[in-house]
Amino acid sequence: MGLEVQSREMDAPAFTHLPLLVYAGLRGDHRPAISLAAITSMIFLGMDIMDDLADGDRPAHWVGHSPGEINLAAATLLCALPQLALAELDAPPERLAIMHETLALGLLRVGAGQQRDLEMVDSADASADEVEAVLDAKGEEMAIFAALAAHFAGAFAQRVEACASLGRAIGIAGQLASDCYDLFTDSDSRDLMHGTRTLPIVLHLKRQVGEERVLFLALLQRAREDVVARGVVRERLRTAGELRHCALMVEVHCQRARRTLEQVSPMEPARTGLLAMIDGISFFPKGAPP
Repeated sequence: MGLEVQSREMDAPAFTHLPLLVYAGLRGDHRPAISLAAITSMIFLGMDIMDDLADGDRPAHWVGHSPGEINLAAATLLCALPQLALAELDAPPERLAIMHETLALGLLRVGAGQQRDLEMVDSADASADEVEAVLDAKGEEMAIFAALAAHFAGAFAQRVEACASLGRAIGIAGQLASDCYDLFTDSDSRDLMHGTRTLPIVLHLKRQVGEERVLFLALLQRAREDVVARGVVRERLRTAGELRHCALMVEVHCQRARRTLEQVSPMEPARTGLLAMIDGISFFPKGAPP
């Protein structure tokens, strides 16, 4: 199959759009959740900056700033401003308390996934189960945002959990699709440059034995510095069917998100907006894979 990986960007950033849609789906109006969307945006940006630091990335807008200054900005965005803003939301104290708890527990799960991701850098033994556990943890970010919106809307516990499950499925699908975009489309491929073991690489590595395995590991090591080697890795994985395999896994999580959306039963037009978000991630938005 000539599967092409397009950017998985949606009409609006998911870290802003998802809480607005979840809240509107439960209450019929997104406007009271605008402040919450600002909070989730700060959380996302703080985590994104910390992720860049951990990977050794330095986007152009940080030129002239030290790692300490960048880390301070990330910590402020992640650990201070969202909590202060949450405390100012117009909601009963007990609801705000559970929102603070939801955020704290979710960040712990995300942090655990990031630690496992860092431990697998350049690993010759990373397993698909380990990578999927990292994907699950990274999907927790969207679960946090959806759960916060549901709590803020005053939903009962069962519906909050359904909203969190919806966010988690969207987050996992989006992360895996993003990994595929980085590997198969982005000419630089930050994951290859940093030795990150994403699912397409681990699936392929698992099938290599003996000298083939040694040679593929050596190729991955060269790909950290050599753009030609990165191209060789990309084509080898594509020819071996790893892209299609991962695209099907993305679709599994998208289908899970669609089923969970029916459990949440949001009002229109939020329901259509959430479906569009899921379709924006899927490699097969018009139906089942061929």
